[in-house]
Amino acid sequence: MGEPRHSFAILAYKESPYLEECIISLKKQTVASDIFMATSTPSSFLDNLAEKYGIPVMINRSGNGIASDWSFAYNHASTPYVTLAHQDDIYLPEYTEQCLLAADQYGDGLLLFTDYSELMDSTMRSVSLNLTVKRAILFLSYLNRQNIGAVPKKKRMLAFGNPICCPSVMFHREKIGHFQFSPDFSYNLDWEAWLRLSQRQGDFIYVKKRLMIHRIHGGSALVKGTLSESRRGEDEALFRRFWPAPFARILSGIYSFLSYGSYLREKGKRSS
Repeated sequence: MGEPRHSFAILAYKESPYLEECIISLKKQTVASDIFMATSTPSSFLDNLAEKYGIPVMINRSGNGIASDWSFAYNHASTPYVTLAHQDDIYLPEYTEQCLLAADQYGDGLLLFTDYSELMDSTMRSVSLNLTVKRAILFLSYLNRQNIGAVPKKKRMLAFGNPICCPSVMFHREKIGHFQFSPDFSYNLDWEAWLRLSQRQGDFIYVKKRLMIHRIHGGSALVKGTLSESRRGEDEALFRRFWPAPFARILSGIYSFLSYGSYLREKGKRSS
């Protein structure tokens, strides 16, 4: 079998009720990976799950926020490829296999990412306004291709928002090398990272299959960011890297409406 080519670094924070389901999905992959938890909030809860499933726990002692946690997890992987697995999400059994096949087919990949479905509380959905807009951006960006290598094309894909689902991303660590997520962002550190990586030589590879399930719930950081309006400020800051300030402000409002504001609208319908 040889040594694994890929790692899942589980971003474990406090005591998620969905963490065990995530771990089980990683254990059920058709191609085996190294799996470890990375956390800045160690607890007996995490230790018990780690012991149950034979997963090491790596502790980030710096405690400098989410960017520090993500950077710590990424840089502690020892395999050529790594996925930062979000503790609330579910990975379908062929995620690793399909991504590695695409990596081998397109040998100059910086990162790979997949299509996905959303699990909103207990309701699965493969179609929503948010997903439709993201898929439209990806369709226009990739057309009949799976890879984009030219810097202007990669940047153009990111100019109208972030169509890349962060937990679906498989990083090519051997090509990227040591990497730090920006501490200036709490909600859009993934989008900002794609923008920086887009300026490097190498492909963004889109695996056009739904290979993971992204869970959206009231306790998630992204939903809390929408509720507090703090994410919208980060949206505008990134849009300003592409567009004049007035247009960036308009786009940030639209983007907020399309993205996790959908959770608030759906919750409103259910409670009425």
